[in-house]
Amino acid sequence: MIKIILVGASGAMGETVAELVSKSLEYQIVAGIAEKEEEGNFPIYDSFSKIKEEADVIIDFSSRDLLDPILAYAKGNNLKLVLATTGYTDEDFKKIDEASEKIALVQSGNYSIGINIMLKVAKELAGLLDDFDIEIVEAHHKYKKDAPSGTAKMLFSAVNEGRDGKLVEKYDRFSENKAREKNEVGMSSLRAGTISGDHMVVFAGEDEVLSLSHHAASKKIFAKGALKAASFIVGKEKGRYQISDVLDK
Repeated sequence: MIKIILVGASGAMGETVAELVSKSLEYQIVAGIAEKEEEGNFPIYDSFSKIKEEADVIIDFSSRDLLDPILAYAKGNNLKLVLATTGYTDEDFKKIDEASEKIALVQSGNYSIGINIMLKVAKELAGLLDDFDIEIVEAHHKYKKDAPSGTAKMLFSAVNEGRDGKLVEKYDRFSENKAREKNEVGMSSLRAGTISGDHMVVFAGEDEVLSLSHHAASKKIFAKGALKAASFIVGKEKGRYQISDVLDK
């Protein structure tokens, strides 16, 4: 049985992970981290220093603000790590890379199987439809803080790779009054209601439009992917892995 420390245990994604684990014989959550301490099916602490339970892996669905203590605790206790938080900066990614020299970790902006297939298809279409304009639109619930989503950034990276790195992200057209540039990719974000996560990549050519879209009907798809990543990473010594490595296993 894989023993898990769940960071962000009181959040919507943390509760979803806990629900799936409660019905599984493969995993056990031994402790959680959240803003407030709680007692339930497992103890939830407000600080890593209070954790006394032994574990195999940390699953993080919190915020980038906790990255430093998460990495410190994982390295200090030689724990595997599944990072499922978005909003990381370039400096954050440097810290993650440095940590991967000592521990094994998986980092992804999206743990959905469908999204990761979408990334591969988007990259291929960007190369095949090399004279089409590309736009990316994402929508999430009103509580999501970062924009655009980590998945939207992943989709941009995919189409940009398909266009040999020639594309440029465009976030604000309201302040300008001019036609789009050939290689710009408009990045649009919606925040409303309880939307779990919608993403669309639009390829628009002369007199025709091709769209790729993905709709997350519930948060369970991300929780299942993170647990699958936990099963994958416990067998690794050190290094940084992508969700594609997990799916290709």
